[in-house]
Amino acid sequence: MKGRVISVRTISAADESAWRELASRAIEPNPLYEPDCLIPAARHQTFGAEIGLAIAEEDGRWYACVPTRNLKRWHKLPYPIVTSQVRRMIYQGTPLVDRDRSVEALRELLSGLAAARGVRASRVFALQEISEGEVSTAVRQAASELGLPWYDFESFERGFLVRQPGHTQGATLKSETRRNLQKKRRRLTRELGHEPEFVDRSADPTAVDDYIALEAAGYKLGIGVAMTTVPGETEYFRDMCARFAAAGRLHVLALQAGGAPLAMDIWIRGREGEFMIKTSYDQRYSAYSPGLMLHVDAMVFFHEHSDAQWLETCTYNGNQLFLRIYPDRRRITSLFIVLDAGWKNRVDQLVLQSFMSLRPLHTRFYERRHGEETHGAPAAAREGTPDDR
Repeated sequence: MKGRVISVRTISAADESAWRELASRAIEPNPLYEPDCLIPAARHQTFGAEIGLAIAEEDGRWYACVPTRNLKRWHKLPYPIVTSQVRRMIYQGTPLVDRDRSVEALRELLSGLAAARGVRASRVFALQEISEGEVSTAVRQAASELGLPWYDFESFERGFLVRQPGHTQGATLKSETRRNLQKKRRRLTRELGHEPEFVDRSADPTAVDDYIALEAAGYKLGIGVAMTTVPGETEYFRDMCARFAAAGRLHVLALQAGGAPLAMDIWIRGREGEFMIKTSYDQRYSAYSPGLMLHVDAMVFFHEHSDAQWLETCTYNGNQLFLRIYPDRRRITSLFIVLDAGWKNRVDQLVLQSFMSLRPLHTRFYERRHGEETHGAPAAAREGTPDDR
């Protein structure tokens, strides 16, 4: 087995086929690291030519892969980093890893990144937002066996939904919240003259464009994280959604009144799970909580019209709404892995330790100065990094 790094934009047909086969048998599914997501990202994003794929393979079979991008500055850290964040939507970053020879595959993958260190000068691998489980354990073991120092630089729990027998509408909400939401629904009906209704728009060819327009009309535009604020982003998103729709793996869910969307969610199916990759609402009606209404209705859809075993909310650290309404938890961790086992890595370790110790202070200072203008955006967006959903 050997590791190498290839370009996603110029990937060969044989490599793409091996990639798809790996995704079908990976320990943990992750559609955001499949070809139908990353090939459009490489094709349409302005930095698409920089998107690579670190792989471990033997005789044409892939055993592990993760996307990469080399940066001279990462967040507020002016240091050469290779990151697994290659799209604006990051929130699920678990590598695709074959259960057969998983640790060996990850050793070779990391070895391939380490070998490229001298060429691209990326000294540290930032593996972002991976689910705690078999893959994260194998990553740490592989790094340790290679003598590569690693650090957990962020860890948090996000709201998650596991299939619940006998689920009923609003079952995950407190009784007071249910009553308040029912009142808001009645008030919204009176204001609009139409009762809000839940609609599955997965087969509607205009649904994705309606989502893009809905997002662009709200708070995400004001803080610079709406797709329309970045060249190539809407083209990438349409291409990705079209590919998953063609495979029968795209869900576009909406809360509508009189045919107009009040809130919309976009899910992608990944084997036994659903991945909520996008969610937005019409800010004009925020007092009525249309987004919350949609989440409640979507949970019913999940239980009654899907055979998925769980729903991954793919949300950011500290999303209190999702922690309140989604009853289960998934722990998410981000790692730094130093790509040198020799004496030179002492400099890398010192830089990383300093960054991790100072980052909380910077975040608190920034939030105090800019809190009123960020409208509750996730910390990643507030820091100016392009990874808000």
